[in-house]
Amino acid sequence: MTLLALSSTLQAAESDTTVHYEISRLTHLLSDLTSVSSYAEKIALLDELSEVHTYFAEASPLRTFLAGLSQDCEYTIKATFAINQGPRLFDVPANVVDPVPYFRRLLDELLVIDEFFKDIGGIVGYQCLVLSILAKTDEPHEEVTFKPPPGIDLSKEDTLEVRHAILEGIRSQKHMAEFYPVGGAADRLQLKDGQTGKGLPAACLIFQGKQLLEGMVHDLQAREYLYYKLFDEQVLTPLALMTSKVNRNDDHIQEICVKNQWFGRPRDSFKFFTQPSVPVFTEAGNWCLKKPLKLQLRPGGHGVIWKLAEEKGIFDWLHSLGKKKALVRQINNPMAAVDYGLMAFLGVGHEKNRAFGFASCERRVNAHEGMVVLKEKKTAEGKVMAVTNVEYCDFEKNGIKDKPRDETSAFSNFPSNTNILFVDLEAVQEAVQMLPFPGLLVNFRMGTHYLPTEGIKKEPIARLETTMQNIADAFAIPMQEGTPEDLPTYVTFNERRKTISTTKRKTVSDGELLETPEGCFYDFMQNAQELLSEDCGMKLLEVGDESAFLRKGPSFLMSYHPALGPFYSIIRQKIQGGEIRYGSELQLEIADLEMKSLFLDGSLLIFADNLMGHKDSHGQLVYSNRTGQCSLKNVRIENGGIDWNAEDHLFWKHEIKRRASLTIHLQGHSRFEAENVTFQGDQMIEVPDGVHLIVTEQNGKLHYERRLLSEDESFWTYQIAPDESIQLLR
Repeated sequence: MTLLALSSTLQAAESDTTVHYEISRLTHLLSDLTSVSSYAEKIALLDELSEVHTYFAEASPLRTFLAGLSQDCEYTIKATFAINQGPRLFDVPANVVDPVPYFRRLLDELLVIDEFFKDIGGIVGYQCLVLSILAKTDEPHEEVTFKPPPGIDLSKEDTLEVRHAILEGIRSQKHMAEFYPVGGAADRLQLKDGQTGKGLPAACLIFQGKQLLEGMVHDLQAREYLYYKLFDEQVLTPLALMTSKVNRNDDHIQEICVKNQWFGRPRDSFKFFTQPSVPVFTEAGNWCLKKPLKLQLRPGGHGVIWKLAEEKGIFDWLHSLGKKKALVRQINNPMAAVDYGLMAFLGVGHEKNRAFGFASCERRVNAHEGMVVLKEKKTAEGKVMAVTNVEYCDFEKNGIKDKPRDETSAFSNFPSNTNILFVDLEAVQEAVQMLPFPGLLVNFRMGTHYLPTEGIKKEPIARLETTMQNIADAFAIPMQEGTPEDLPTYVTFNERRKTISTTKRKTVSDGELLETPEGCFYDFMQNAQELLSEDCGMKLLEVGDESAFLRKGPSFLMSYHPALGPFYSIIRQKIQGGEIRYGSELQLEIADLEMKSLFLDGSLLIFADNLMGHKDSHGQLVYSNRTGQCSLKNVRIENGGIDWNAEDHLFWKHEIKRRASLTIHLQGHSRFEAENVTFQGDQMIEVPDGVHLIVTEQNGKLHYERRLLSEDESFWTYQIAPDESIQLLR
């Protein structure tokens, strides 16, 4: 939103009879301030205001502090008085002997806010915008119509169109970058540090034994590894991570990367940029304090990602690396990369050279998810249309009812915004010049704040948020110039549980699984059941419905590294037939696996140190055939497995107590091979680097034969078949 666009918004709000006098006053002040260029001139304008000169006419600690400041600092402080927030923000309690350190900290926060919102007039423009939105919360700002968007169905992999899109996505991996907005406060998740009790960002949540950020990078590396296996070429995808200062978010994110040794990637393939926090305010538009002289600030939504990427040189960095497109993923959706849907979605964007794309699916009614819509808007120049997003907190304002599409359905008439996005870097870089703050919204929730006159007060509070997906509004076209299919944007549809299942909130006593880690795990296990039963032909008991899952736990446990596939059509060539008995567990942290006719009654854990290749002399991952490899044919495993009498399992975290297991640990480049063998009881088998360990059984006794393993010997050969499917050969 530019100053011109802001002026139009404010004028519209000013004409409303319910709009406060304050909007009119600040609108005119903003106009005066933008007509001058120097700080001295701006300060002179502020000094003419009674809200400013009345306070600073008398001696005070703040006036003394102001005397030693530069003009930009003086202007910033006086701007808070001009918008009627200063007296409360700078109120000094009687027990504070020296307020100067508090003033400096508060000033530092205000300078960041004023600088970030300079495109709309800094602090004054920000407050104008907040008040105008608050004054119009019950009415839509434009004359618009919303319709379900047209899109491409990706739910059937056995069509040539989908297989072609998958291959296009794989081939184009070398042109890709990825954006991870990981700076959200994750308030509803209530994630705490077990030692300090302080809040943690969502990226630190452990899901199936891995922190969420770790899982996202593994998803990416699985796609890079697949590219290597098909085209025998290394590919490195740069990562841009938008963090924040809330709960030491930026520190925690970088600590995860350091702990994982940057995931075997060059340090300079990561770029971190921090989103500013914005003031929290009341329904009257008054800024909130956390405590005396301390602003209550929260991240202002992920919509600032594009403006920051421009200002911090992220776009230029990616262009210098030859990257043209990008995937955007949110941290709280571990299901985004399950099976082939994500790759097909990216392939469509590359094939059609689109500017922006939404990977969508059915939307559960009452989910805290936006809707992807075809928006038709009437303007002075005529009607325009765009595929865009409407956030769940704006449904009512836009006249959208969150109701099922029919009486028997649990799903909405509009598809879900999953925040899995395809981005053309040049197109979005241009769009942000027109729309630096896309998708402005305010969502009030009950909270507490400090008032100098009342102490801690509980009431609805909010912050001004932006949404990254609404940059799509910049790609609208006149309706007379084409159909929705002519838009530079696109939408794809896939199965919901293979597209979105989030870890947004902590589970409460009512047992509702939607948007919880437990619910996400339930969806994962349903996907695992489909994979093992329908694709791999294994015999196993069904996961069951949600209530049974909560009461009894899962009927079996399964987890795997995405490099095993990631597509089910690849995994089913590696795992064929067999049976998993009730309560058994299968963990596969391995890519090079051949498993045929396995019988499992207990726990089988396979871990490969070299999962997708080897490390070079700098400790960086090189995709190669020097992996940990395992072949199990007609193998029977019987052991005590999970201790189902223990009551403190957290299955979704992989906090599991076992009585016994068969654990196969493949060190370096090694191979374990067993055929027509029964393993009983608790066993740990370590296979050293360079060793091919072969297990056979004779007269009920196991025999272990060690051979040297060829360094360049490939376990699986991947190739593209004439029908554009991926086939594996041994």
